[in-house]
Amino acid sequence: MNDRLQETQAPNTNASGADLSIKKILVAVDLSPRSEQTADYAAELAKHFGAHLTLVHVLSPKEATEVTSAKDNTFDEPTISPQEQLENLARKICRTHPSCSAHLCLGEPANKIAQMAELLRADLILTGDNHPRFLGRLLAPDESSRIIDQAPCPVFVCHDEA
Repeated sequence: MNDRLQETQAPNTNASGADLSIKKILVAVDLSPRSEQTADYAAELAKHFGAHLTLVHVLSPKEATEVTSAKDNTFDEPTISPQEQLENLARKICRTHPSCSAHLCLGEPANKIAQMAELLRADLILTGDNHPRFLGRLLAPDESSRIIDQAPCPVFVCHDEA
């Protein structure tokens, strides 16, 4: 009887019949030092499933203004733009997982991540936990919680080591 059950199950389903095929993974990165760990983890997961990986960083309008202002000040040391940081991270990930792309967006992060996931028809969103302090969690939800609330697909929150 178990042989029949196994034969009738689709290859990418579990015992409950849920579809477990993951072909597109969207990785929300904040370009902090922990982002590299999150992207590395996502690349390993993508390899396991044979999935395409899309790294996404969202600049809030305030951050975009700060980046533009920093470029105008020629007396400061040159800084790497968020676009360059994202491209550098994508190049690093492409060395181990060639099926990788990157997108920089402007807007409210959780909303843009959800929009990108829907646009790309992502099967999974992977994001790092930004380790909010206890008081911060009481006053306002962290970004990963906002992503979970708005996501059109499952969300995996990677608890990176500090």
